[in-house]
This record gives sequence, structure tokens and C-alpha cells, in this order.
Amino acid sequence: MKYFLCALNTIYLGIPSECTERVISVAGGEPSVCTIEGNNVYISLPLLLKCADQAAPHGIVLKSKNEERTITLLAPPLDIDIEIPEEDIYSIPKAFSEILRYCKGACFIEKAGGERLIFILDIDKITGDCLCVPN
Repeated sequence: MKYFLCALNTIYLGIPSECTERVISVAGGEPSVCTIEGNNVYISLPLLLKCADQAAPHGIVLKSKNEERTITLLAPPLDIDIEIPEEDIYSIPKAFSEILRYCKGACFIEKAGGERLIFILDIDKITGDCLCVPN
């Protein structure tokens, strides 16, 4: 499967591209983890993952599961997109499940300068927890 990678402070996040409709540039602040403006829902990954000092200039518009709302993840600058085979993604140990509750797995990839640890985001968990406003 293909993933968009972005750096969030010292970790890398893998955002499944199969869930993505398009990537857009965004401007402005991120006042809260989840902001609802009309039919648009904006979820700030830096604020959600407690990295408030990190900018989020990219909007990752998710494929619609709910025709009434458009969900956009506000993300740090996207590094690259990469193919990661499912067999290379390992489960998160239970001991870290609270800290990494929005991740469904992790993997290592070889990059110039060494290996990178990538946490694969669980888009369903993120949108499920953040969409606390009834339809």
C-alpha cells in the first residue's frame, strides 16, 4: 500500500493514500484539534498528537464516507509518498496503545543516513474520535 510520509517533530507518520482524495495547501491557524466549519471538518494532526508547536501547511482531504461532511487532516509538510508492503508493518505493543492510540502499526524503512521509524495512522480511529458533533 502507498503512504504519504510527514515528519512530526522526531517521528514520521504514514498516512494511507487509499484514504486520500487530494492534498491541498492550507493557510491560517489551528485553533483546536477538531474545527467544524459548515460541512467541513478540519482535524489538526500536530494538535491531536500533542505537537502544538509544529506547523500544518498541508490539508489531506479524505475520501468521503459521509456525504454530508468533508474531512481534512491538517498535516506537517509532506516528505514523500512511499510503498510499504503490509507484511513490513508491525502491530503496536499493548504497552504503547494509549500513547499511540491513533496508530495502527509501525515499520522501519531504509533511507540515506539510516533507518526511519514510521507510525502508520489509523484514519478510522482519528475521524471516529474527533467527530464528536452529531450529524
